[in-house]
Amino acid sequence: MAGFDTALWRAISEYRAKSVSQSFEDLLTKSINISDGMRSMASASHQNLRGFLEEEYQRDTSFPPILKTTDCDFLGGSFARHTKTWPLDDIDIYFPLDGANLSYYMNGAVLPYAVASDGLSWNPLLTPRWANGSWVSSSKLIDGFAAVLKRRFPQTKIKPNGHAVTVQMTQGASAVSHGLGYDIVPCFSLSPNQQGEGGFYLMPDGRGGWMRTNPRYDGAVADLLQKDHNGLFRKAVKLLKYWNAEQMEGKLNSYFIELSIARAFWDKGCKRESISTLSYGVALAFWAVQQAVTRGVQDPWLTNAPPVFPGEVLAGCVIVLKSATDLACAAWEDEKASRTASAAAKWKRVFGDGFPD
Repeated sequence: MAGFDTALWRAISEYRAKSVSQSFEDLLTKSINISDGMRSMASASHQNLRGFLEEEYQRDTSFPPILKTTDCDFLGGSFARHTKTWPLDDIDIYFPLDGANLSYYMNGAVLPYAVASDGLSWNPLLTPRWANGSWVSSSKLIDGFAAVLKRRFPQTKIKPNGHAVTVQMTQGASAVSHGLGYDIVPCFSLSPNQQGEGGFYLMPDGRGGWMRTNPRYDGAVADLLQKDHNGLFRKAVKLLKYWNAEQMEGKLNSYFIELSIARAFWDKGCKRESISTLSYGVALAFWAVQQAVTRGVQDPWLTNAPPVFPGEVLAGCVIVLKSATDLACAAWEDEKASRTASAAAKWKRVFGDGFPD
């Protein structure tokens, strides 16, 4: 009889533990995840945008051709990494341009990197439409791409914003969203002429120049962490982004949140530890973000890319984050001790009324 009672208690405890994770799953499903229907709508929409810009060189040979062989246009940002939360209003699309006859200069010296090209014989980027003297201007590219897109989509809100061209569609508009939004990013694909370093992209820096980035690398890291931690990495990231929007009015930089959580999950993987419980993953995520905010600035994964700042973090925000982190860690301790009701109550205090009972 004692053995039966022990088995029953274990079964009840397992059920209770799962119920906390189920509350997180319900929150993700109801308030955070992008629906399949919206993803399908976005897919058709961004394919239309990509197809138009890919074909512009055929209509106008003074327009810079987009790579099709050595590289190609691709999605970046949180949408591509599957860490985007509802609403779907910010999709990054990168367009690597043919870099024939171009070199990468810094401080007057040619750096040892090859700019990807499909073998173009004459490069329109070297004309005054796109260059200031012998330097390709990212500002001219942004303005030029915006002008071409306005011609194709005259009823759509399109404007240059320094780093990209913002395209605001009306598809998917609702009470909480203006509709599908895109950031069109012209860029260059570079690879080192020596071993020991990976490739990267140069994208507009908002001042007419260029800065390093590699959205493909970010995506590969997210894929690896998702695999190594039982599919929980993206869920933890989205839950923290949701909390930031609901409890912090979005004051924390979204990528800063994701990068800090990625580093914490990465460190666990390096120790051969695998996260298998969503509530623990969320508690760890809060701790990681709180620690990163305390330090202030994060180095990016990519060498010589710009630092990642936390966002608009005032003293009151730090207090709110610290309180949420303490509650999250206490909730996880409650759950480990099978104090499920207490754990759920703490998570509700963290996430507010949106957390399912």
